[in-house]
Amino acid sequence: MKKILFTAVLFAVGICLYAQGLSWDIKFLKGRGQESVPISQIIRMETGEEFRFSILPNANAFCYIVYYGSQREVIVLHDQQLILNTEVSFGPFKLSEPSGTETIYVILSTERQANIESLARTLKLNPDSRQHGNNLYREVVNLQNSVSRLGEPASTYIPSGGTARSAANTQQHVTRFSGSNLYVRAITIRH
Repeated sequence: MKKILFTAVLFAVGICLYAQGLSWDIKFLKGRGQESVPISQIIRMETGEEFRFSILPNANAFCYIVYYGSQREVIVLHDQQLILNTEVSFGPFKLSEPSGTETIYVILSTERQANIESLARTLKLNPDSRQHGNNLYREVVNLQNSVSRLGEPASTYIPSGGTARSAANTQQHVTRFSGSNLYVRAITIRH
């Protein structure tokens, strides 16, 4: 009887912990055919190709998206709250010269990230300031490092539905994250 009670308590605690975590999906589509690809690897594309991505949270969440380009430019793509079960699309974005590595940092959190918001606001007021861009970039990387010390959040590449664009590719996929209250996910593109 004690074992059953102990197991039931552990199960209830597990459900409570899972319910507190944020779960969200990100879909990354590249190229003319809008092929869906996992973001867990470096995404290889050609200069001139377009990409887009969308995010679907399972709860209200604060979302910050920061672009770090091959020329070390920093741009705030998004710094607003996302609403439960409302998919938000970003793009299309076109890869331009010079070729190199582009990184998109997606920060999703159940709590407001005051430092990121303040630095993003400062950069938006003076978008050509290299110093303000570097300050925001350093804060994002520091946040990513502090989150990664807790271990990489679980992610799964899952089917998400079909597309009418191509008869050969009727399946799209998303990457789903769950089990944490704060994510800093880097999407790396090489062209």
